[in-house]
Amino acid sequence: MSKFTKAGLIAKSGDLSVSKTLNDVYVLLQNSGMEVLLDSSTRGLLGGPVTVEMETIGQECDLAIVIGGDGTLLHAARALVNHNVPLVGVNRGRLGFLVDVSPEDKLHELVEIINGEYIEEHRLMLDAKLQRKDEIIHESLAFNDTVMRTKDVLQIIEFEISINGSFVLSQRADGIIVATPSGSTAYSLSSGGPIVNPNLNAVVLQPICPHTLSSRPLVVTAESEIDIIVTERKPVYAQMVCDGQVYTDLQNDDIIKVKRHNRTIRILHPSNYDYHNILREKLNWG
Repeated sequence: MSKFTKAGLIAKSGDLSVSKTLNDVYVLLQNSGMEVLLDSSTRGLLGGPVTVEMETIGQECDLAIVIGGDGTLLHAARALVNHNVPLVGVNRGRLGFLVDVSPEDKLHELVEIINGEYIEEHRLMLDAKLQRKDEIIHESLAFNDTVMRTKDVLQIIEFEISINGSFVLSQRADGIIVATPSGSTAYSLSSGGPIVNPNLNAVVLQPICPHTLSSRPLVVTAESEIDIIVTERKPVYAQMVCDGQVYTDLQNDDIIKVKRHNRTIRILHPSNYDYHNILREKLNWG
């Protein structure tokens, strides 16, 4: 018997390749006696059922199932974290560090999860604000990372970093990544950052192509309040980017303020989930 009563289905928007898996999950949930709400991202992928907005899924559902890749789950996590709805990821993407339920074998792993056999994790998220002349002009959540980077041009940018109001360093680089443990295996990893276990209460500050050999990643407690100040004097062509999905242009003297969000996102894994096995498989370790 299902442990859950109402599930929301979220898919990679407009991707017809997920249609079969979406239909299989939809039928499975209905046969389990669960009520199902379809997010607007599934529109055109399943035929006739009426769709709702993500906010409705957050308000009414006790489970959200994401069908796609990690990017689809990142979007859902930012939208649903304040509703405390657990997420399950069915992998129809590429790497799949987060969406780890296989669509094969009649969705056996998903059946186990909805019957209450799962491992639950609480992953931290970031709250990123953009301050311009003493005013917060933009705010976004981030599951993986908040990035300050150059935009469209090959340009090194100068910036300062302060942690809890204390000056840390001034740096010239292509940018800086502030990554959660979940995001340590994303952009931060490709820039040479460390892999951080998702159960650690920490964030990574990873420079992007720094203009000094002494620059190294910095791991700090997740309770830290991090300020990134754009100190470049030339015209700035840079952006604040959250999860590679939310973009905001920067100006000289802007301050990006990053701290831990006050809620965590709940992720449900299959009962055989092993984080280190995921690393071995996705990173081709021996």
